[in-house]
Amino acid sequence: MLTSLLYMIFGATHASACAVCGIGEDPAAGAILAGTGLLSAAPIIMIGSGVYYLYRQSKKHRPEDLSASGSLPTADSSPHK
Repeated sequence: MLTSLLYMIFGATHASACAVCGIGEDPAAGAILAGTGLLSAAPIIMIGSGVYYLYRQSKKHRPEDLSASGSLPTADSSPHK
């Protein structure tokens, strides 16, 4: 209990120097902010890249493209008659 009280009294100066809190003059604050931005943007970029890749793949294999080449099965050539 006494340790907690002493820490609250004398440890507050160390807490004000926290780069995440933004109160102190810490030179690492810019690096922490840049790292946070990078780690926040990384999943969005990765998911967006995956969606774009799937979009491009689906655009290559559209049914309209296959029907123009004559490779789509018709109702007459169905094996399930």
